[in-house]
Amino acid sequence: MTTVAARLGVTRLDAALAVGFVAAGLVQASVWPIAGHGLGHVYVLGTTTPLAWRRTRPVVSSLVSTLPWVLPLDGFPVLGFVVVILQFFALGSRGAPRAAVAGVAAWGVVAGAVGTVLGPEAPVAAIGAALVVVAPVLAGQLVAHERRQNAELARLARRLEEERRRAEDSAVESERARIAQELHDVVGHEVTLIAVQAEAASAALRLAPERAAEPVEAIRVTAHRTLSEIRDVLDVLSSGGEASAEEELEELARRARAAGIANTLTVVGTPSEHAQTRLAVNRIVRECLTNAGRHAPGASVALEVDWQDRQVVVTSGNAAASRGLPRPGRGLAGMRHRAELLGGTFDVSARDGRFDVRVVLPR
Repeated sequence: MTTVAARLGVTRLDAALAVGFVAAGLVQASVWPIAGHGLGHVYVLGTTTPLAWRRTRPVVSSLVSTLPWVLPLDGFPVLGFVVVILQFFALGSRGAPRAAVAGVAAWGVVAGAVGTVLGPEAPVAAIGAALVVVAPVLAGQLVAHERRQNAELARLARRLEEERRRAEDSAVESERARIAQELHDVVGHEVTLIAVQAEAASAALRLAPERAAEPVEAIRVTAHRTLSEIRDVLDVLSSGGEASAEEELEELARRARAAGIANTLTVVGTPSEHAQTRLAVNRIVRECLTNAGRHAPGASVALEVDWQDRQVVVTSGNAAASRGLPRPGRGLAGMRHRAELLGGTFDVSARDGRFDVRVVLPR
């Protein structure tokens, strides 16, 4: 039966309903005739058979089922009203376009009224014939509206779920980038200091071994400090907070000078009370020193941190390396990211034999 129904373009349930109602109507027309000369059987077949297509062809099946209504009858099928309700409910809930649904429903009202007037019922029964068409159509329209709303809500729920997953993925990627940047800021700076001291120790071992002790000791101290700072960074990242004890800018500059990175630091104004801004300035100054030591060894770095009323301006300048602007890496990208994250700006340039960085952050 399923294969036959599929070939006819009907659902299995609707085909079974149509067969059942046709059989019941034909039995009634045979036992208690509703019209003479076999007209009752034609009426039953014409009004009930289209029920099989009520879901797949709601407009056409509803229109076809109403055509026999204008036939004069001596009675009506007992289950005829049930067939009409099922047929026109499907028209309201599944029919399209809406103009066609309204047109078929209007025709059904007219045909029902005409059939009532031609039949054995009183003319006032035409009101009931109209209601039995209009009410199921309106109910079907309400169901269709609810179905569309539920489909839209389901679509929005899926979209929100996708957005949530994307937000989670973005948060994970952002956290990974943050961890990588924090470790780079710590390890990159300290390893640069170790590399500078190692060069000094190597030269001392070749020329004056007794002078190698000082840079070797500096390497030992820096290595231990690096391990400690890595642990601090990991503790901060795991707790989601910022460092509780920030390294002072003067200490950064002093350590860089001790490691062989000549620099001058000028701090103007009163630092902001905003912890993220202070930490960002700290990291940017550290990165400027690290970049100078790595890409322009021997060049003196001029640093200035200007704490203004509404913003802080960090500038760094040093003689550029012979190869010019350093290849963009995590250091420059990290400074740009920190600036943009706080709503600031980041500019870098290499011209006239100098390499300059300028970062502006809101206080």
